[in-house]
Amino acid sequence: MEFSLERDRARTVEIVSIQETYGSFSIEFIDDRIAVISGSWEPIRRCAFVNYIGQIVGEAGSLQSFSADLPPGRFYVRYRDIDGNAPLSEAAIGDLLNARGRVSFEHPDYVVRVVHHGIFYVTVVVHERDKRQFMERKAPRRPFFSPVSMDPKYARFLVNTAHVRENEVILDPFCGTGGILIEAALMGIKVIGNDISLSMAVGARTNLKHFHIDSFQVYSMDISQLQLSRIDGIATDMPYGRNSYASEDLETLYERSFRKFHEMLKPHGYAAFVVSDSSLIELARPYFRIIYDVPVYQHRSLTRHFITALRND
Repeated sequence: MEFSLERDRARTVEIVSIQETYGSFSIEFIDDRIAVISGSWEPIRRCAFVNYIGQIVGEAGSLQSFSADLPPGRFYVRYRDIDGNAPLSEAAIGDLLNARGRVSFEHPDYVVRVVHHGIFYVTVVVHERDKRQFMERKAPRRPFFSPVSMDPKYARFLVNTAHVRENEVILDPFCGTGGILIEAALMGIKVIGNDISLSMAVGARTNLKHFHIDSFQVYSMDISQLQLSRIDGIATDMPYGRNSYASEDLETLYERSFRKFHEMLKPHGYAAFVVSDSSLIELARPYFRIIYDVPVYQHRSLTRHFITALRND
């Protein structure tokens, strides 16, 4: 599989989290550009940072040993030279694959994608990310808009690090306009949201319905009032200076929030959350073991920390 071009650890952490969630594949090789797995690739369709998934049908250390066991049918070739030291035309690769008479751009049975990264991987594409979908779900395109909404790609990443499968339940206790809930619901996860701001809770409901998501629960109350238990996972963007909590300092809010997360989660459950001040992560340690801390640069004065935390049992 090929990753998108973000420059942080989110790509590799996401794949490892999906592997831990499903246990249906093993990771043979991974770096910040590609991963090679054995087993079922279906869960990886959820990933925010995977652009292509291909079934490997051939590997070659050099052009002289270039070959592949291609299935019957017509195809065309795409090539990506990650290392930048093996310039080849797609037509030349087609010749190496004995593609004469089998190439079709208009009615292909499949697409061959060749990736050069250390060696040549010859793959048949089984999944390609529709990048337009993330653009369509960005905050300005939703009916209810807030400028502090998380990018859909990182919202999906956060959900995936919460280790929740389809038909399990995820909670966003500070859901804002519902971006995290939208990504989770589109992956077949049952969603519960909450925001102390009634206007935000109403806006989240509006946004969920806009994306044809009809099964959800969204409340408006202080987190301490939530009466939930044995939730499968939590994914949330922690408040940072929002007006709704102006009367309470963040340390107090975070401490009681992490305590409540622990209370609501099932044993061995995960909380995936985002903080802007890394010192506040320490407030989670009495209740959680910090598994991953992924810093994501926003601008000169802001780096956000995407945290994956395992409930202390």
